[in-house]
Amino acid sequence: MTRAFITGIAGFAGSHLAERLLAGGAEVWGLVEGGGGTANLAACRSGVAAARIHLVTGDLCDGPALTGIFREACPEHIYHLAAASSVRHSLAHPAETYRVNLLGTAALLEAVREAGGRPRILFVSSAEVYGESAKKPTPLTEEDPLLPVSPYGSSKAAAELLACRYVRESGLDIVRVRPFPHTGPRHAPVFVYPDLARQLVEIQTGCRPPRIEVGNLDVRRDLSDVGDMVEAYTLALARGETGAVYNLCSGRVFSLRDVLDIMIGLVGVPVEIATQPDRLRPHDLPVLAGSNRAFCQRTGWQPTRPLESTLRDLLAFCRTQLGPV
Repeated sequence: MTRAFITGIAGFAGSHLAERLLAGGAEVWGLVEGGGGTANLAACRSGVAAARIHLVTGDLCDGPALTGIFREACPEHIYHLAAASSVRHSLAHPAETYRVNLLGTAALLEAVREAGGRPRILFVSSAEVYGESAKKPTPLTEEDPLLPVSPYGSSKAAAELLACRYVRESGLDIVRVRPFPHTGPRHAPVFVYPDLARQLVEIQTGCRPPRIEVGNLDVRRDLSDVGDMVEAYTLALARGETGAVYNLCSGRVFSLRDVLDIMIGLVGVPVEIATQPDRLRPHDLPVLAGSNRAFCQRTGWQPTRPLESTLRDLLAFCRTQLGPV
């Protein structure tokens, strides 16, 4: 039985990853931030798999505590997903973003080194590390320079460099991935896709007037389903090359307007679209498109979920959160 450890297990992608690993028969340990909720793990903590999930409350930046946790859990696989992951939040709170994303990663890698053993580690970075490189006319590849435009992107780029040092100097077995945007059930409403879905469900159920507030609908993003993304995480850890980095993306680019039009069609109600200045980012990238060729060739991964199915699932989840009306 594989022993896996997930930082950020109670988050959006972390909870989906936990479900996937448990379904595959793994024993799963997870780090939960003190005071953080675990509602996303409700399905994991019920049924026959509940005995194979172990949650530990702690601070990602507390290296000595992490060392003790790893000595107890003895994980074979570590999935490092925990992060301050909102670009908008990072602009307002850069110090917090660097503390969690860079110093937290440093504490985790040092704790692995101190604890001994040789687990495989997946470091989940972000396509936001590319920044200004996204202006090139062709999809981004792993060889493109890292030119981030936000504290979030910069913190992830710095943490990647740190991970590379631990591969070279400490011999840690680390694979890096750069996921592009992905969405689905349990995606927090501070992010754009669940925010639009929540507003539409509230309109559909009569909880708000038929007017949806938006930012820049012309931005274009490579967008994936969270289920496809966590499958890619497991394949990256199983088949990725130590020290390598891989883009995780669908190869399909949609404007935010395209996504909103699909969701409006799915809810079946007419809405007024209102652009709000406070929803516009000061340094928004017009396009974020990537090539997944290297990862697909290495692992055989292929995204399978169509966008409409992903958005239908997201809307259905938002209805469950709204409750009876």
